Amino acid sequence: MGQRKAIKTGFTLVEVLVAGSILLMVMVGVSRISVQSITSGRNRMERDRIEAAIHNNIQLLQQADAKLTLESMPSNERRDACRNPAQYLKEKLDTQSGIASVPKPVVSGVDGKNPITRTIEIGESPGITVVTYSFLAPEYSIDQERRVIELNPNFQNRCILE
Repeated sequence: MGQRKAIKTGFTLVEVLVAGSILLMVMVGVSRISVQSITSGRNRMERDRIEAAIHNNIQLLQQADAKLTLESMPSNERRDACRNPAQYLKEKLDTQSGIASVPKPVVSGVDGKNPITRTIEIGESPGITVVTYSFLAPEYSIDQERRVIELNPNFQNRCILE
């Protein structure tokens, strides 16, 4: 009887280690992409909430400006309003109540605090009220962001007739 030749089947230890290393690198790459996409999605949702609150507040400011007419003002305030329309609009927007009062936008951030600050100032151009919104961006690569809107008081064009 002849000798039988042994048939070797299977993988060597080196082949298994190389295949495992390649699989590990692929899995780490996939997990990094997954984590980055989840983080990006969360940041996008946070940014959308902040942007929506600011946009809503801007619309409320424009609506309040449209409602603030000379006819809606007390007659004793009309002269002061026409002398400095931007200042008058600023005061009315900042008041706690009234037809032109608009509260600051409120959004609870990840830390529970409101990330949006709003300031209303008199612009460098006469008759312009400048509203500035600033917030810390949810993305790590971006720092402080600002949105600026300039309002020309709606009642100002009627002041010439008064």
